[in-house]
Amino acid sequence: MPIDFWPSLPEGWVHFSNWKDGLFAIANVLLVLLMIIWWRQQTRYWFRVVTAFLLCAVILCIGSYYIFQVPFNHVSCPAGCPGWRGYPQPIATMEADGVSYMAPLDFGFNLLILWLAFLGASVVWRLLAIAIEWPTRPLRTKALFLLLACVLPWALLPRIFNPPQPTPTNEDLRIANNALRAAEFTYGITGFGVQRLALEDIRDAPSASQSTLQSGDATVAKEVCLRGYTYFYLPWRRYRITLDPTGVTPLQLEQVRLDGSCWEAS
Repeated sequence: MPIDFWPSLPEGWVHFSNWKDGLFAIANVLLVLLMIIWWRQQTRYWFRVVTAFLLCAVILCIGSYYIFQVPFNHVSCPAGCPGWRGYPQPIATMEADGVSYMAPLDFGFNLLILWLAFLGASVVWRLLAIAIEWPTRPLRTKALFLLLACVLPWALLPRIFNPPQPTPTNEDLRIANNALRAAEFTYGITGFGVQRLALEDIRDAPSASQSTLQSGDATVAKEVCLRGYTYFYLPWRRYRITLDPTGVTPLQLEQVRLDGSCWEAS
């Protein structure tokens, strides 16, 4: 959300960061410097190492703009609230017309977080490699180490950390939780392919979908849009779940394309 922590900056330079993020960024910079010093003591190729991970962070930061999207939504926001792009720190807003506005400071903060994550992981990898005496190990053992220590943890991150999503409250929170439970247990969406589901939006089901409901019911059914992420947080599919007027019983599940509106006809 926009804040007044940076009053002297031109408009549009920051959308989400606040003074707490500023303090966290300072701590991140100190940790990055400590890890750079540590790498400098480990190898004469330290500059290549830290630069390579910085490049990885830049690529991932740019990629997060396209991978992690929370569209303009009405989750606990009847008038509609802007969405955002980016992860773990939002870096751009998403308006109702789909136009996005990136904030340079938010981008830089997200880049710093990702660089710190890569450097931290590299320290762990280095220590583990020393522990297993990497230079003396056969090629098969090295390949297994790379798979288990370097690839698999990143692939399974969706099972540990939630992807970005709106924060529902009150009735919307109940409806969102019921939709997630229906997706996981009734329809069996999550599993080998889909590692994590994220809420995108909630709306009243259109009148055309009410034909299956009892005509005497004064309430309306709810539709919940969910985004499914597979390994490495790659977007897999979107799902539209229709719940009965009580918001408990699932009535229908539809797969929706990743691009475009979740409410477009399949």
